[in-house]
Amino acid sequence: STAEHHAVLHSCEYLERFGFETTYVPVDGFGMVSPQAVADALTDRTVLVSVMLANNEVGTINPVAEVAAAVRERGKKLRRRIPVHTDAVQAANSLELSVQALGVDLLSLSSHKFYGPKGTGVLYIRGGTPLLALQSGGGQERQRRSGTENVAAIVGTAAALRLAQESRAEHSTLSRRLRDRIVEGVLTAVPAATLNGHRQRRLPNNAHFSFEGAESDDMLAALDKRGVAASAGSACTSAIWEPS
Repeated sequence: STAEHHAVLHSCEYLERFGFETTYVPVDGFGMVSPQAVADALTDRTVLVSVMLANNEVGTINPVAEVAAAVRERGKKLRRRIPVHTDAVQAANSLELSVQALGVDLLSLSSHKFYGPKGTGVLYIRGGTPLLALQSGGGQERQRRSGTENVAAIVGTAAALRLAQESRAEHSTLSRRLRDRIVEGVLTAVPAATLNGHRQRRLPNNAHFSFEGAESDDMLAALDKRGVAASAGSACTSAIWEPS
């Protein structure tokens, strides 16, 4: 979709340099992609679909299971299997990560998002999904990513993910209560405020606002003086001045 993380968007741009064609499916006013729009964009040349599970900025949760089902149905008509990938990096602390329920063929995670070691990630690959090796060499990681494994980081990631999923329900309940409190408070106190993202289908720990006529730098400075931690964008876009 057009609202993917730059980790996906820049990868698509890189592939375009080698002749690949990319179709960017637009999202609605909440930042959510339509399963039917994704299915309609598929052709007999489509080799992969990628839709993020939860947006890292506005917090909207995409209907990934419905997207995967729509892709499968469309794939039957096209007589081809089209793998579905979801970037679930932002969801590990808050959402259930059942690949069976989501129906995806590929799911990616980043360890630091659930307090695991930085520089380590997870890629789930459904059996039978075609995948080129990331790098060649000694054949480690089942011929997919050669090089000596960072065992300590791998074990740390697995332990952190297990703990995150075990505490997910409690964490989400508390976060949702605090999120709803700040959303109601801001929208009630500031008439010029707008909540971005979907009101219900959003991450429990996300509140994203726009304030008409206000400069973000001035607001952040004022909030900081009052002991309120806030940001005007994700850490991934901190060096970019344009609106995301």
